[in-house]
Order: sequence, then C-alpha cells, then structure tokens
Amino acid sequence: MNAEKKPEGETKSPILFYCKDCEKIVDANKIGRQYVYKCGICGTKNVAFGTDKSIKSFFRVKEEKKVKEEVVVEEKEKEVEAEVKKETPEKKEEKK
Repeated sequence: MNAEKKPEGETKSPILFYCKDCEKIVDANKIGRQYVYKCGICGTKNVAFGTDKSIKSFFRVKEEKKVKEEVVVEEKEKEVEAEVKKETPEKKEEKK
C-alpha cells in the first residue's frame, strides 16, 4: 500500500465549522444526532460546516490576515486624523 504523507500545512481536516451566531470560524463539538454540531465559543447549535472554500465564499468570511491588516490600517488612519486635529488648533493660535 502506498501511504501518502500530507505536508505540514495540510494536517488539519478540510472541513471547517462556521457559527452563524458568532459569525466566526470555530471549533465545534458533535452532538448525538448526525450532522448537528455545537459551537465551542457560544454553545449554540447554529453551526454550518463545509470546506474552506465553500464556507468562506458562502458566508463571505474574510481571511484572518486580511482582517488584521485592515484593522491596523484603520488604526493608523485614526492616529493620523487625531494628530491633524491636534495640529490644527495650534496653527490657528500661532497665526493670531
């Protein structure tokens, strides 16, 4: 028998679980009945499952790296806006 070894990045199951209440990809626990899963975060049974591609496209889940990058960009923009607001009153006082 020819046993194929999976690369290190593919050791996870290809099935993802998405909690519709948390609106996140979560770890789920199977409940006694078939195809019923419980969210590991909030505990509800409102969990969908599917492949990585299907879950991310159907529920429009952004990839975590992109979300983190967007948050960092937004924070930088807020800091710049705050600095501009601080500088504006000082310049007005200097002109007087």
